[in-house]
Amino acid sequence: MHETSAGGWCHSLQCYSCVNQVDCTTAINCSHNQDACLYAKAVPLKFYHQCWRFQDCNFEIIARSLGEKELQYHCCQKNLCNKSDRTSISEKTPLLVTLLLVAVCRFYL
Repeated sequence: MHETSAGGWCHSLQCYSCVNQVDCTTAINCSHNQDACLYAKAVPLKFYHQCWRFQDCNFEIIARSLGEKELQYHCCQKNLCNKSDRTSISEKTPLLVTLLLVAVCRFYL
């Protein structure tokens, strides 16, 4: 939790909260004992975005709580930090083209 400098009001951490949505946009205020945001991707593909306790950010607890046997996860402690880790191809393409052009230019110069 953190305080605002203006009024001293206490605000809880905000996290995205959705199940089975790759691009979650629903944000919630976490309860006072939830000090982390969780993003988990289970196999077969199922996505979790939710508030979590940072001390419980380990595979065994997350897998048991979500009822999943295989998953990748990420816990973070900043507002809305549990956005999907998915990067679209369109975001990767300009970087790839730039790197390719640099390599070609260096080869021919």
